[in-house]
Amino acid sequence: MSSPDRSIRIEGLSRTFRVGSTAVHAVREVSLTIPEGKLTVIRGRSGSGKTTLLNVLGLLDRPTAGSLRYGATDVLRMSDHERDRFRRSEIGFVYQTIALVALMTAWENIDFRMRVAKASVEDRQARVPECLHLVGLSERASHRPFEMSGGEQQRVAIARAIAHRPRVIYADEPTAELDTITGIHVVAIFRRLIEEEGITVVMTTHDPAMMELADHVVEMENGYVLEHADDTV
Repeated sequence: MSSPDRSIRIEGLSRTFRVGSTAVHAVREVSLTIPEGKLTVIRGRSGSGKTTLLNVLGLLDRPTAGSLRYGATDVLRMSDHERDRFRRSEIGFVYQTIALVALMTAWENIDFRMRVAKASVEDRQARVPECLHLVGLSERASHRPFEMSGGEQQRVAIARAIAHRPRVIYADEPTAELDTITGIHVVAIFRRLIEEEGITVVMTTHDPAMMELADHVVEMENGYVLEHADDTV
């Protein structure tokens, strides 16, 4: 019996903003398929539309036109409540601005995300150490953000993003504030999560060093997709 299709399919997706009387076409007629269980990198200069596309894919924004399906699910036809519930359960986010709660330890930051997802106490107690182990920070569980390096903070943010077992993680420039070696370590964690947890990862970057670890690279310019290179590695 074949497994269900869990790829993300985008057809004719556009997002236009109004700035006074001017129309700003941030994303223009994008069509592509993001495969399940792979690392897809969206690259492009600042202003190319990659962050807007990520926000639409992550259901933080609605497109002006086009369709978006997670497997057989047409998420754009959901009610606001259904869409919010889908985002909380199926999607995780990692940002350039890490935004950990400063007064909480690494453990507490991850546990807090699970409480938002209404996970049981038993599930939280089992999952938090599992997530810290996956990102190599078991020994830093009791440390607060200011007691950790930037790379360690980003790894906590990744652990927080996967705590509720999402099907996909969207990471917007997650290595931009890190040196190249630390950034490569962060992307290597994404690859480990893909292999061990079956998560799909979609990441934006303009750093060529990070693209070498990708399975697929999508290039954007002026809102358009210019290139969709399969099997990058």
